[in-house]
Amino acid sequence: MLRKGLFHTPTGESNVWRTYTQQEPGITEFRYKPESVVNIYLAASDKDLLSHVNRILHRKGMMGTVDMSGRVQLVLDGRKGASYAAGRLSDYTNKTVASFREQLVKDDVLIEQSIDTILKGYGFRTRLRGYALLRRMLFLAVRDPALISPATKRLYPIIAEEFRATLPQIERNLRYLVQTLLSDEKAALAQGATQNSKKFWLSRNKNEKKPTVISTLTKLHDQVLQEYRSAFYNYNSKEKHR
Repeated sequence: MLRKGLFHTPTGESNVWRTYTQQEPGITEFRYKPESVVNIYLAASDKDLLSHVNRILHRKGMMGTVDMSGRVQLVLDGRKGASYAAGRLSDYTNKTVASFREQLVKDDVLIEQSIDTILKGYGFRTRLRGYALLRRMLFLAVRDPALISPATKRLYPIIAEEFRATLPQIERNLRYLVQTLLSDEKAALAQGATQNSKKFWLSRNKNEKKPTVISTLTKLHDQVLQEYRSAFYNYNSKEKHR
């Protein structure tokens, strides 16, 4: 969640109220977190205010102002020339982009781990082509939940292009994957397996209709999203205590 302040500096300048980002429960993505923390400075006059602004610009070459809507506007010190100002902006931008990329990589790892946890809990056959399709579909759907509805019009075409398959082929592979799991569960129950023998069951109960590809995809998406949020919160809790 973005905290609002008066000034934000790219590095650790003190005595100025700066903005920062902080992860909190329920947030489902990583965000850039500068090294700075919140500091408050009360300017008693225009001269005092301008003096501190000038000190920051002189030392850092740039600073940021945050309005009440949370928009950040960078102020570059052009008194040392346009090339100097452009260099400071380029350095800050490169560091910010690198940080975003690093966080996105960590985010993707958590999503993939969450998907594997849920699918492993069901016992899907990993060697089937439908498994690779399903795994990729869940990853994209967690990244962009809007793809899940309707999946046949939004998610299927993306998968078809990535895997060079037709829409009927995707549906057929996914349906076979689901039917195979249902058959495996039926055989396991016939041999005396209990509901506690694995974490999740796809087999329908008295209150559920027969699982379809879409209903299974939607159910798995909700479970993966919940698992991901839990993993994300635990990850950030560990990071805070380092």
